[in-house]
Amino acid sequence: MYLKLIQEALIRAGYFPGPVDGQDGPLTRAAIKAFQSDHGLTADGLVGALTHHALFDGSTMTDADKPASTIDNQQLTPHFNREEFKCCCEGRYCNGFPAEMNPELVGRMEAIRLVVELPIIVTSGVRCPTRNAEVGGIPNSRHLSGNAADCYVPGMTVYELAAAARNAGLGVIVYENEGFCHLEL
Repeated sequence: MYLKLIQEALIRAGYFPGPVDGQDGPLTRAAIKAFQSDHGLTADGLVGALTHHALFDGSTMTDADKPASTIDNQQLTPHFNREEFKCCCEGRYCNGFPAEMNPELVGRMEAIRLVVELPIIVTSGVRCPTRNAEVGGIPNSRHLSGNAADCYVPGMTVYELAAAARNAGLGVIVYENEGFCHLEL
């Protein structure tokens, strides 16, 4: 039960521990270590008194608690900012966010980032319908609802990225000739 509470607190803080199942697996350990590192704690993957206090002291704010001016440039996870997922129409057809990115997708991408230890470059996140049609997206594309992102990792093949994404529980379409992977829930 305690480990489920820890996993839930990690998700609220923007880290992805894998499924909230109460199991002490590699994703949970990686998320704890990343949280500890980002909060100036010893990154040992164990939840002692200091880590517990940092996780449960209420210092992680929700969007409702934040000033509106900070939400557009919001850090979604330690390695991903909201702006990275903005519609690529550059304001021609929408305000940039016709939908919000699904936090579970972003959390799983953060988990991949922690495993591969290399930056993940997002080339397409959420899309408005007009931009989706322009780039040849299917009419019911998961990009429209914030449940997909196209990306690549410098220094990794698309197949290595695809394997890491599948291990994180994501659906993957490899675009080998274009040099990116489509990741989706």
